[in-house]
Amino acid sequence: MAVMCFALCYPGTFDVNFLSREVYRTSSRGIELGLFDICSISLLIILIFQPNGKRFIWFPPLTIVYGFYILMTLFSWALTSGDIPVPGAAIDMYANRGVVFYSLFETSLYPLFELVKLLRGGIVFLMVVNYVQTEEHLKTLIACLMMGAILITIDALGDRYIDGHHRISGTMGHPNSLGTFMAMLGTLMFGFALFRETFFSSGTFGITTAACLASVFLTISRGALSAFIMGIWIDVSALFHRYLNAKNFTILFCGSVMALGLFYAAADTITARFLGQQDAVSDIQYRGLYNDEARLMAADHPFGVGLGNFSAYSWIKYGQKVGLHVYGTQAHNVWFLTLGELGYPGLIAFIAYWLRFLSIGLPFLFCRRKSMFYAAAAAATAAIMIGHIQFMLQLSYRQTPIYMLSKILMGIVVAAWYIDRDIRREEKQLRAAQRK
Repeated sequence: MAVMCFALCYPGTFDVNFLSREVYRTSSRGIELGLFDICSISLLIILIFQPNGKRFIWFPPLTIVYGFYILMTLFSWALTSGDIPVPGAAIDMYANRGVVFYSLFETSLYPLFELVKLLRGGIVFLMVVNYVQTEEHLKTLIACLMMGAILITIDALGDRYIDGHHRISGTMGHPNSLGTFMAMLGTLMFGFALFRETFFSSGTFGITTAACLASVFLTISRGALSAFIMGIWIDVSALFHRYLNAKNFTILFCGSVMALGLFYAAADTITARFLGQQDAVSDIQYRGLYNDEARLMAADHPFGVGLGNFSAYSWIKYGQKVGLHVYGTQAHNVWFLTLGELGYPGLIAFIAYWLRFLSIGLPFLFCRRKSMFYAAAAAATAAIMIGHIQFMLQLSYRQTPIYMLSKILMGIVVAAWYIDRDIRREEKQLRAAQRK
């Protein structure tokens, strides 16, 4: 598990990319397999033969809707038109950058890259659901994710204060990706800071949360910083009243002072980023043109243009129709990206998938039970919710490390749902026995 979480934090370092199309602009540019997958598959095989719980769970909640979503991707893939010549403008643009582009858009190949990632994510989800069946295994997973957060923070600090970079990408390749990843991890860690009973253990998780916040600051990502603040607020709203004690009052006070100190130290940079360097309103309006492309794609192609093909069709037709200055950029909103690539049937499947997850995760934010599983499920749900803010603003959800982190968090929530179900069944049986 530790090796898997370590590999998650260093995407591309321990991976092999088969059929690579690195120059093409999409989230998955090949069939990615690596150390992370070796570990997740190995753990899954071990759990099949040696389950942590009473039995191996083959079809956890989300399986049907996830399968329906994959079915829509296969149907859309089957309708793709095959190889399409690349417009000369695209070849010229890349040539001006010193890059040799392809002569054909391989629209029958690109969906395969995304489909493989979907299957990899399904394996990770199934493994985590079966792995996190005891508190000891949950502690192990959280400790491994904590290790990853600390390593990423060290790397980010080195990039900023040793290498002298301004906006830090760390191990994720882009500041917004790093910001999203660390905001989600930080939200999870802060939930455990409120849950733990001793000052030492809570302080350890508090320090990890602060490390995640520092990394988000170093990215100067507006969306990630806003999402992280919301994640802390959700954690406090869901968990503070359950674990009401002097320790948590102290953590909130010290954490607020530390956060204000970081805001003060980075005030000039943050102010410039939020108010001066880039007009956020104009930026959002321009990104709306990508959403317009998605609508047109869905109108012309009832089942979408195929996963991973948004960039190709932007160049071929739709970028010019909506008035983009530069063609080939994917829609930054995951819902519109899904609409363009899978059409309305695929979008409905995607909505069903998220609604099913929320039906499982949201109740953990409001229940009053105090065991570790309930705290973990609440914090993991909060982390996914704030991640979704970025999923509607940036190309985050489809990026491999964030996608796999989302599957790990979903696995924690569903594992907690099984624990909660068993507890309620036992309580119901006990009440029935008492009545008799």
